[in-house]
Amino acid sequence: MSDPAGPDGLLAIIAGRGGLPRQIAERRQAHGLPYLLIVFPDCWEDWMGEHPHEHHVFEKVGQLFRALGRAGATHVVFAGAMNRPKIRPWRIDTKATGVLFKALRLLGQGDDAMLRGFAAIFEAEGLTMIGPREVLGQGATVGPGALGAKGPGAQDRKDAAQAARIVAATGALDIGQGAVVANGICLSVEAIEGTDLMLANLGRLPADRRAACPAPSGVLFKGPKPGQDTRMDLPTIGPQTVSGCVAAGLAGIVVAAGETMLLDGDATRQAADAAGLFVYGAKAEELDAWAT
Repeated sequence: MSDPAGPDGLLAIIAGRGGLPRQIAERRQAHGLPYLLIVFPDCWEDWMGEHPHEHHVFEKVGQLFRALGRAGATHVVFAGAMNRPKIRPWRIDTKATGVLFKALRLLGQGDDAMLRGFAAIFEAEGLTMIGPREVLGQGATVGPGALGAKGPGAQDRKDAAQAARIVAATGALDIGQGAVVANGICLSVEAIEGTDLMLANLGRLPADRRAACPAPSGVLFKGPKPGQDTRMDLPTIGPQTVSGCVAAGLAGIVVAAGETMLLDGDATRQAADAAGLFVYGAKAEELDAWAT
């Protein structure tokens, strides 16, 4: 039977930025299960030095797979934010030549299609791709209902339902996982910049653009794209998301319950309560009801 912290074999953690790879590494460490952080350029964070890790570059995929073979890796998980790589042809190794054209095509696609393609490359090497939930458990996602003391009001629910419809429409085109709606008006849609930068840009929106929905008002909704491979790039919120929503003048956050990763739940709840902001996990049927 599988351990609640994931598979018994060595887990390669393709570690991007943010709290998710750290949470996975610390859970594996706490359960005494083998793991190895794979760190690409621009993704190093100081905490990684306390865990088994190796530095690699995208152009040396042969070197990477040989290292994973020596380590005895059986599974791989993608975790954390990572910029799309800039391939430097003069550094490509022999193994990489075989996947170069495929990789270049993947970089020209949306995030979900790109990650599915890179997952297939790892799986072709005999590694099993798993998602963060398989390591952290369902408790690492936002459950149904209010996370803190406050819940969404009537207008908030309508805004959340509208934002969810926007995410479903844009997500079907593999664009993003988030949108902000205030008083029925779409203020922002997440694209390649990610949630934090989207919220920062929204905070700089001229006051006349928000005349019909002055702060604090509006809801950030986050949820998976339709048909998304949930092993990779699940929507994620945490204390930083709360801070971004406060700075952007929003009333709260609604996410797809059970399908949105929660980083540092206690800190997220405390930050939301301190700011008077709600965080709510909504089921699909709730969002449908709120839309009517």
